[in-house]
Amino acid sequence: MYRDQLFRRTAFTSFVGVPPYFKTGMRMKSGLKTTAFYPVLEPYMTEVKLHNTYLKPDQISDPVEEYWALREVAGLWDVTGEEVIEISGPGAEELVDKLVPRNMSKVKDGWCVFAIMCYEYGGIVEDAILVRFNSERFWWVGGPGWAEQWIFSKSVGTKVKIVSLLDEIHVASIQGPKSRTILQQVTDFDLDGLAYFGMVQAMVCGVPVTITRTGFTAELGYDLYVSVEDGEKMFRGLWKTGKPSGMKLCGSRALNIRRTEASILNFGQDFDWSHNPYEIGLGRMVDLNKSFFYGQEALKKMADEPIERCIVGLEVSADYAVEHGASVRYEKQTVGRISSALMSPALSKSIAISMVPPAITKLGTSVEIESQGALLDAKIVPMPFFDPERRLSK
Repeated sequence: MYRDQLFRRTAFTSFVGVPPYFKTGMRMKSGLKTTAFYPVLEPYMTEVKLHNTYLKPDQISDPVEEYWALREVAGLWDVTGEEVIEISGPGAEELVDKLVPRNMSKVKDGWCVFAIMCYEYGGIVEDAILVRFNSERFWWVGGPGWAEQWIFSKSVGTKVKIVSLLDEIHVASIQGPKSRTILQQVTDFDLDGLAYFGMVQAMVCGVPVTITRTGFTAELGYDLYVSVEDGEKMFRGLWKTGKPSGMKLCGSRALNIRRTEASILNFGQDFDWSHNPYEIGLGRMVDLNKSFFYGQEALKKMADEPIERCIVGLEVSADYAVEHGASVRYEKQTVGRISSALMSPALSKSIAISMVPPAITKLGTSVEIESQGALLDAKIVPMPFFDPERRLSK
């Protein structure tokens, strides 16, 4: 009964000041909380989701309408729950270099990189945006995985401090072709000087914010990291500024549409700790010539051995999205399961992502998908499905 009441209240009334659970003093993530941006979003939300202990909008209006606002103007998201883990102190740079398989010597102060971490057996801990402030301060910005515990376990015995800023810094994202123009109106930094994957600390709507030119959309966009105390002022000011231009408040469903078209894989959905970088097309993240990184020996062996499964894109002969978990069949045998699927607004096609054996990964290979009681024709197609050159992110 209480659970039903909880979700009715979540969907239709304000939750501000009435959390059903409070976080504990333990380091384990707990509670059910509202973000700093919730007072701005709450009047507009039609459906909510729980992400890494925080309530956020799953949709505001129609997800496809929100998608087209992103594509044509801009969208504004609450992406809190993408957790900021700070790695700081003497030895931070050395620790990060051991944690990340890619060559970190090229990453300078004030830059971000896309990165992964791997367990000793080669499985992926998580993927994330790694932000470098200087040699003694980094942010690992990922999802609700196990990165904090993994990083902490490798810091024991050093002077490096590991702390999650989940409840201290909340994250907004403005994405779309007019995102730069809108954000420029409320910041004191010249955004023309901020390159792709660049980072700057600036004032936004009169409060201090860390801005990175990143996002989960493969469009031009920016992620904004702000203290909980200043979050509402920043978010409200940005919404007020962008609304006259046609910017929309958006929910997670619209974000998922665009990230799937862009083949941005979602940890915990398209891959997890049982997958290695080579299976999911992230072999480029691994520099086996580094002197040392965690998982190096296992990944060296994997690099010399045939892989048993690969991630592929599928185009489905249907006018609807197939269901997640649907069977992928080849020569009457089940060879995989669908991890992501939707109707692409940009392509007007049904697309999907799955892991399959390498023998059937050749482009154009015909397979079948068993979904909702029907057997549908499909074929292997290139990923990303849309804008493969990432021109829209420039």
